[in-house]
Amino acid sequence: MPPEPPPEPEGQGDGSDEGVEGDASDEGIERGVGGGIAGGIAGGGAPGPPRPAGPVKFNASMAAPKVLFAPPLEYTQRALDREVEGTMLVECIVSVDGAVRHCRVLRSLPFMDRAVVENLERRRYEPATLGGKPLDVAYTFTIRLKLPE
Repeated sequence: MPPEPPPEPEGQGDGSDEGVEGDASDEGIERGVGGGIAGGIAGGGAPGPPRPAGPVKFNASMAAPKVLFAPPLEYTQRALDREVEGTMLVECIVSVDGAVRHCRVLRSLPFMDRAVVENLERRRYEPATLGGKPLDVAYTFTIRLKLPE
């Protein structure tokens, strides 16, 4: 019997952004339209608020990512044999495209770290938003593992 169904993401992290890798996809890219009108405004309008250079730490002012797809999480045989239960905390980047990347375990459980990280990285989410705009966030997932009955 598999462990409890994968939870919705919860929590707001531990306030630390240590070890979070940024998304360099926008670095060095100039925006605007070639061949524009001399003296005109590049891009056709007033600039919006600056977009963060990389993922930002999820906080209460944002709408949390919403799970769209989550494969079932399966216990490893070694964890089953040792009757491992408990709560893991894993911080990952949830990107605007809904992918989960760059996970790091903050609170571990024996013989389950790799299985949990691989499961999280196969999930897809509706991204976190701030003011209705999607953004890349460093998000802490709380994963509760309970042995099958």
